[in-house]
Amino acid sequence: MTLTIHRGTNEIGGSCVEIATESSRVLIDIGLPLDFEKKTEEQKQQIRDQARNWCKAVDAIFISHYHQDHHGLLSEVSPNMPIYVTAGTEAMFRINEVFLPYKSKIENLQIIKPQLPIIIGDINLTAYTVDHSAYDACAFLIEADNKRILYSGDIRLHGRKRTLYKNLPQEVDYLILEGTNIERDRQSKAEAEIEQDFIDLFKKDNDKLNLVWCSGQHIDRLTDIFKAARKTGKILVVDKYVAASLFEIHKLNEKIPSPKSHGIKVWYSRWKSYKPGQCNYSFEFKYQRIKPITIREYPGKFVLVMRPSMLNVLRQNLKVPKANVITSIWKEYEKDSAAFFDWVDSQGYDRNYIHTSGHADMESLKIIADFINPKEIVPIHTQKKEYFNTIFQQKIRILEDNEPCKL
Repeated sequence: MTLTIHRGTNEIGGSCVEIATESSRVLIDIGLPLDFEKKTEEQKQQIRDQARNWCKAVDAIFISHYHQDHHGLLSEVSPNMPIYVTAGTEAMFRINEVFLPYKSKIENLQIIKPQLPIIIGDINLTAYTVDHSAYDACAFLIEADNKRILYSGDIRLHGRKRTLYKNLPQEVDYLILEGTNIERDRQSKAEAEIEQDFIDLFKKDNDKLNLVWCSGQHIDRLTDIFKAARKTGKILVVDKYVAASLFEIHKLNEKIPSPKSHGIKVWYSRWKSYKPGQCNYSFEFKYQRIKPITIREYPGKFVLVMRPSMLNVLRQNLKVPKANVITSIWKEYEKDSAAFFDWVDSQGYDRNYIHTSGHADMESLKIIADFINPKEIVPIHTQKKEYFNTIFQQKIRILEDNEPCKL
């Protein structure tokens, strides 16, 4: 068996791993680099061409979760290629096709059921649900040629599903382990603490509208905000995209709040579907709709999930005298939203930051590695792979991008 990490040994994101035997070949993830949009057109085309080349002679592709840095190059894949995903990832893909004009339909999706093996030639792959900031994210056990490889995907131990790592297989030959926060020696704040931070802030200012910028796909965070709003007597308001995310994931897990059953209100500037003939969420949410004038008249009653791309909508429809603006995303994303924060400051709104990482800190990575107890650890999804040798007691195998490794 040959392991090749096409991308991910020297950067966070853009992951792509190939497992090959003499007769079978699979890819696990085919992600877009995080800095893709900052590259030249020539560099972008080179990345697309690389992805097409990696897919040659591949029998199937397995996607660990729906973040762009793990699936963003699926657009370069043949529509005949089997793409294996969990039900949560499939739901998010379909929502994106409806709401994001630049998203094309991903063909030939096959749904994975956790802990039920998928056989591709002489390779067995089994998905295991893990805790991450993407709902239904998974790790993969790959078995072939009498070897067992565990690919962690993105993982953490401080979310709502932090104990799921105990379901992962142990005593594997190789653990391909993400190291996004390998340098972070302080413990990450738990998702439950994030909920309490929102509660404390919502209680503090009863007359202020609370505007929260978080990912519309971060189901854990949206659940935190919903629970905090409910516990402080406020009403959560979301746009149609976020409403659709919650609505579809609720179908998979009734514990996830949904606009149709949990009193969440839905507002958006355009009330028609982006793509007629697909999911008509306008019809689904017609009884949950709220008008901007209601929010303006009683701002202290509402928590509104938004994003900087809605700046013109906020200016025109939801300008209020007082507001808390809470960013609940990776801090680096703020740098690309100067116009939004200029507006926030010009209105005299209070700025707050409530967030925790979607990735394991150093201590959590050690706990994961000690539990699995692999013979060797292979770093991925990291800019600091040299740190692995100083942190883990297991043997570390350092690879470079596109370096075939016989196992």
